[in-house]
Amino acid sequence: MGEGDDASAESGKAKALARVQGFVRRYVAKGPYGLYSEASQVALTIDGLTENLAVHGKMYCPCAPIEKAKAAGHELVCPCTPHHEDIARQGHCDCALFAKRDPSTEP
Repeated sequence: MGEGDDASAESGKAKALARVQGFVRRYVAKGPYGLYSEASQVALTIDGLTENLAVHGKMYCPCAPIEKAKAAGHELVCPCTPHHEDIARQGHCDCALFAKRDPSTEP
């Protein structure tokens, strides 16, 4: 792999990151959920989504093994099908990206 390949990979990863960050911002702005309370965990999840988008072409949930996520199809593409149930049950999705909104921080 040459320098051009490295630059191309970095460009692809930067585009994937921008896409994931935009998705997360829009989802939180329009949806019923906020972000998980620990910023470091949110960053790790965004990194995992970015990697999966750049490498596999979809924002597969990073909390599931990639082969399982691919086999599940759209069900484990963020926002995954079970995230509503996860948040209702434990207050956040299994990836710890989205969570119940904290009423004390709402305008």
